[in-house]
Amino acid sequence: MSLQIPQKHALWHQLRMVTLWLVLAIFLCWLMFYSWQKLVQNQQPALNLAVVDIGPVLEFVAGQGRLLPRYNHSVMAEVDGVIQTLHLYPGSAVKQGDLLISMRNPLLDREKERAELAVLEAQAAMEAATARLEREKITLENEVAMLEAEIRFAEQEMHTLQTLLQQQIIARLDYLRVQTKLEQSKLKHTLSQRNLSAFQQARQADENAHHYRLLEAQKQLAMTEYDIQQLQIRADSTGLLNELSEQIEVGKPIRRADIVAQITDPSTLYADILIAASEVNKVHPGQQVQVQIRQQQMQGQIIRVHPSVQHNQVRVEVQLPEMLPDNARTNLDISARIIIAESHQALRVTPVLGIRQGQTALNVFVKHGEYFQQRQITIGSRSQDYMEILDGLKVGEQLLLDPPSHLQSQEQISLKELTRG
Repeated sequence: MSLQIPQKHALWHQLRMVTLWLVLAIFLCWLMFYSWQKLVQNQQPALNLAVVDIGPVLEFVAGQGRLLPRYNHSVMAEVDGVIQTLHLYPGSAVKQGDLLISMRNPLLDREKERAELAVLEAQAAMEAATARLEREKITLENEVAMLEAEIRFAEQEMHTLQTLLQQQIIARLDYLRVQTKLEQSKLKHTLSQRNLSAFQQARQADENAHHYRLLEAQKQLAMTEYDIQQLQIRADSTGLLNELSEQIEVGKPIRRADIVAQITDPSTLYADILIAASEVNKVHPGQQVQVQIRQQQMQGQIIRVHPSVQHNQVRVEVQLPEMLPDNARTNLDISARIIIAESHQALRVTPVLGIRQGQTALNVFVKHGEYFQQRQITIGSRSQDYMEILDGLKVGEQLLLDPPSHLQSQEQISLKELTRG
């Protein structure tokens, strides 16, 4: 015997299933519509607003540059040599007299030996000349002394003969003979004195000549010793060893007058800034400058604005404080802001788009309820972050920074017009 399901029960089951599918379809349609609405709302453009407040406004001219030393000492090789040892490398702090490079030159050693021999020869020649001149001096002085003794004896003899002549004991001829001999002795004495005086002058000249030859040999030796000392190249000033020349390597030759190193004084570093030539009329010596050195900001002052233009840029020299960061180095890239106007407690707001250079009057849209009303304002100093409000706005008011171009001619713009895009 077979069982049969009633037709009424099957119809009710089918109706319930259709109803469930219909409700599910309606729910899915509502969910899709709700998601679409949210997506549309999220895609609506956000309003770019700025609030008026009070604060500092800095108007500046931006520039880029590097640190340069005011005084740069070049270390020069004073003799030829071959590099033997490098004692210090770039980046090292040095003091005056510190050893930088050691060189060798065998020729200088041989020159020193020859110079030492020349000094010994000059000393020996001077000693020999001194001994010879002393002998000649003694001989001349003895000759003078003997003639003086001879004169004294002749004078006594004359005195005796004169007495005998008066007594007519001797003939007058004998008296005249002794008188003549006395006069001859006096003449010889005078001549000997002249010879001694001339010898003294000649001796002095001869001694001077030998002294000069010895002095020349000693100076030549001193110069050679000095050249040997210059094989040890030392720092001629205190500072930072900035760089060594490209040819500085162990084993390479160095010629006299070659620049081997540069030493800079970190305390003399200044900022060499490049600014656009179109803004050079805004800057002048004495203006304050904010210099960014790595992660640290320093306050500087313009000391010179170069008159010439190169590649549409003008150089500006900025004096920095004496105490610089430890990482300040020559040729370090830096940025700078030259303060050309500064207001400490100014009415300010974020700059709107489209402001022209030098523009002072400006039409903006100020929020008022559900609308943005057009209003004319007067602006003063302007930086990248803020513009100074001289007239037309109050603290707390909101500005529309970038109104759509097709709505800018209207007196007011509604929020609906902005949110519709």
